[in-house]
Amino acid sequence: MLLGGNVRDRIRVYAHWGIRDMSEESLEQARNRLEMLSAMGYTAYKAGPPGFWRAHEPPSRIDEFVEMAFTMREWVGDDVELCFDFHGKMAPGIAIEVCNELKGMRPMFVEEPVPQENEDALKLVSDHVPFPIATGERLLSRWEFRRIIEQQCVSLLQPDVAHCGGITELKKIANYAEVYYQHIMPHCAIGPLALAACMTVDAVVPNFLVQEQVDQALGNGIIKNDWQVNDGHIELWDTPGLGVEVDETEAMKVFDGEATGYHRELGGESYFADGSVADW
Repeated sequence: MLLGGNVRDRIRVYAHWGIRDMSEESLEQARNRLEMLSAMGYTAYKAGPPGFWRAHEPPSRIDEFVEMAFTMREWVGDDVELCFDFHGKMAPGIAIEVCNELKGMRPMFVEEPVPQENEDALKLVSDHVPFPIATGERLLSRWEFRRIIEQQCVSLLQPDVAHCGGITELKKIANYAEVYYQHIMPHCAIGPLALAACMTVDAVVPNFLVQEQVDQALGNGIIKNDWQVNDGHIELWDTPGLGVEVDETEAMKVFDGEATGYHRELGGESYFADGSVADW
């Protein structure tokens, strides 16, 4: 209400689901997870090309990912939307090539085909791809979104409420993007409080499309009543604030395990072949 009142009654969410490779084990795991998520009524899923990608890859590597994508489409049918997160792994040339290989299965969007720092590179990809391109999770304020919005480098923006400056700043970004007919799909890959903050804005801006929702964001043990997904949506709440009550005893617990997958010397992800640093 303080943000102007809701313009929708529930928030559409998408889940993370995909096929990692075409092995029997991977396909069985993917089918099992799809069955679980389908029972919750999701109508949109996001996956990504696994592993690290250089400026170009052998045809077999590209073909395997394309086969995975088309297999996903075959499994879910045409009423379910599929999207792919390239995680800034690619250069413009290979991003355009891979995107055009995917166009026959009609992706909802491709996220971060190239890193977000170079607006011209993002626009180059968008101009050569027949479906929406998305970016924004690594941009930190409306000032960093300004050129992306004004140059219309992408169709879809993904500000993260925990990165971009909070609920008010996220709403300002969304309001500015509306002028350019761009929609927001807030990035949210952490917990239930961040999800609640994103949904607070999702509820009040006309140009909202869909909300990212990872498994742990539904509760993760730190709120007393988990968020519930029904028919692929989360209903708006009528309780104060963010609509959740934190279990402070559980929230005080910390993970006490080893981080994995990081380059020992450089402190980041690395290519398996030569050990050079890479984005995961």
